[in-house]
Amino acid sequence: MPSDVGAELVPPAFLSAQYVDAFALGIPDSPVRLNGGNSCRWHADVRVGDALERQSSVAGATRKQGRSGTLDIFDIATVYRRIDTGREVATLGYTAIRRYPAAHDGSLAPKRHDNAVPDDATLVLSATASPRQVVTYAVATDDLYEAHYDADYAREREFDGPILHGLLKMAWFARAALQVAGPDYVVQEIASTYLGTDLVKDEFLVSVRRSGPADADAPDRMSLEIFGGTRPGHYSTIGSAIVRRNGSFAGR
Repeated sequence: MPSDVGAELVPPAFLSAQYVDAFALGIPDSPVRLNGGNSCRWHADVRVGDALERQSSVAGATRKQGRSGTLDIFDIATVYRRIDTGREVATLGYTAIRRYPAAHDGSLAPKRHDNAVPDDATLVLSATASPRQVVTYAVATDDLYEAHYDADYAREREFDGPILHGLLKMAWFARAALQVAGPDYVVQEIASTYLGTDLVKDEFLVSVRRSGPADADAPDRMSLEIFGGTRPGHYSTIGSAIVRRNGSFAGR
């Protein structure tokens, strides 16, 4: 990440990669655990070494009857503040899904979604995570759900193999947004919604398009729509990003 002076800016996906322990918030376990989406919004520059405190809470909970059983959906909100001033510097959202199948009918795992990537979206990057990288990522973020790295565990839950972390896909979205914007930009806001699962072994493709015309009142800001998935021309994950020219935040 570029910086004007002093310490390096925190990478754009840093806060989003800070795993929120749903169990510590009183959310129970279930036969299948899914991530419905993540979001991260920066309100000020944060640099490596800055002292922050984090507070997470359950903002809402709903129960739905899905095609194969009951879905308990929990919306978790997280706030980062500076320890010295108490100033809020970032807010995060996380949708934790607990799935309770009605019967073992071969439909535990989510169905693939047949969503076509828009014709005007440009393929920006492709990435494939090795099993070693997935384990390293899981340990680094303290997200040790076995479906991400244990093939037998994943297949017992009727996935076709270990599945990609949602937060890892979101980190790739952040990288793609910066590749489109250019080296002088930083990510201010990013969000992703997971409509289906992707396997670790498959190449993950990320396409990006501008979500609207340039804003004359905010020339240093760019809004993007992002699409990702392992099936060429289709997406399992959809997101958005706002990138700003480095140094254009109002303050620290």
